[in-house]
Amino acid sequence: MDEERRQDIAKHVKRSLEEEKTVLRNMRRESKEEIEFLEEEKEITEDDKFWGYDKLNELTEEYSKRLDEIATAKEKEILEL
Repeated sequence: MDEERRQDIAKHVKRSLEEEKTVLRNMRRESKEEIEFLEEEKEITEDDKFWGYDKLNELTEEYSKRLDEIATAKEKEILEL
Protein backbone atom coordinates (compact mmCIF):
# COMPACT_ATOMS: atom_id res chain seq x y z
CA MET A 1 0.00 0.00 0.00
CA ASP A 2 1.46 3.36 -0.95
CA GLU A 3 1.80 6.38 1.33
CA GLU A 4 -1.08 8.30 -0.26
CA ARG A 5 -3.51 5.41 0.29
CA ARG A 6 -2.42 5.07 3.94
CA GLN A 7 -3.02 8.79 4.47
CA ASP A 8 -6.50 8.47 2.93
CA ILE A 9 -7.31 5.63 5.29
CA ALA A 10 -5.98 7.65 8.24
CA LYS A 11 -8.28 10.53 7.23
CA HIS A 12 -11.18 8.09 7.15
CA VAL A 13 -10.30 7.03 10.70
CA LYS A 14 -10.43 10.70 11.80
CA ARG A 15 -13.82 11.19 10.12
CA SER A 16 -15.12 8.05 11.80
CA LEU A 17 -13.85 9.32 15.14
CA GLU A 18 -15.71 12.61 14.71
CA GLU A 19 -18.90 10.76 13.75
CA GLU A 20 -18.65 8.58 16.85
CA LYS A 21 -18.03 11.61 19.05
CA THR A 22 -21.16 13.20 17.58
CA VAL A 23 -23.12 10.06 18.47
CA LEU A 24 -21.69 10.21 21.99
CA ARG A 25 -22.69 13.88 22.38
CA ASN A 26 -26.20 13.09 21.13
CA MET A 27 -26.49 10.28 23.66
CA ARG A 28 -25.36 12.65 26.41
CA ARG A 29 -27.94 15.24 25.34
CA GLU A 30 -30.75 12.66 25.26
CA SER A 31 -29.73 11.29 28.65
CA LYS A 32 -29.65 14.79 30.11
CA GLU A 33 -33.15 15.44 28.76
CA GLU A 34 -34.35 12.19 30.35
CA ILE A 35 -32.84 13.20 33.70
CA GLU A 36 -34.59 16.58 33.47
CA PHE A 37 -37.88 14.86 32.62
CA LEU A 38 -37.57 12.52 35.61
CA GLU A 39 -37.01 15.47 37.91
CA GLU A 40 -39.98 17.34 36.46
CA GLU A 41 -42.15 14.26 37.04
CA LYS A 42 -40.88 14.13 40.65
CA GLU A 43 -39.41 10.66 40.09
CA ILE A 44 -35.98 11.87 41.21
CA THR A 45 -34.81 14.66 43.48
CA GLU A 46 -32.80 17.69 42.49
CA ASP A 47 -29.77 16.11 44.17
CA ASP A 48 -30.29 12.97 42.09
CA LYS A 49 -30.47 15.14 38.98
CA PHE A 50 -27.12 16.77 39.69
CA TRP A 51 -25.57 13.41 40.61
CA GLY A 52 -26.85 12.08 37.28
CA TYR A 53 -25.35 15.04 35.41
CA ASP A 54 -21.99 14.45 37.09
CA LYS A 55 -22.01 10.73 36.29
CA LEU A 56 -23.11 11.43 32.74
CA ASN A 57 -20.26 13.87 32.22
CA GLU A 58 -17.74 11.45 33.73
CA LEU A 59 -18.88 8.66 31.42
CA THR A 60 -18.93 10.93 28.39
CA GLU A 61 -15.39 12.13 29.06
CA GLU A 62 -14.17 8.58 29.70
CA TYR A 63 -15.58 7.24 26.44
CA SER A 64 -14.41 10.28 24.50
CA LYS A 65 -10.86 9.64 25.73
CA ARG A 66 -11.17 5.96 24.81
CA LEU A 67 -12.30 6.87 21.31
CA ASP A 68 -9.33 9.24 20.95
CA GLU A 69 -6.91 6.55 22.13
CA ILE A 70 -8.31 3.94 19.77
CA ALA A 71 -8.27 6.30 16.79
CA THR A 72 -4.73 7.49 17.52
CA ALA A 73 -3.47 3.91 17.81
CA LYS A 74 -5.22 2.90 14.59
CA GLU A 75 -3.85 5.91 12.69
CA LYS A 76 -0.34 5.11 13.91
CA GLU A 77 -0.77 1.47 12.89
CA ILE A 78 -1.98 2.42 9.42
CA LEU A 79 0.76 4.96 8.79
CA GLU A 80 3.50 2.58 9.95
CA LEU A 81 2.64 -0.17 7.47
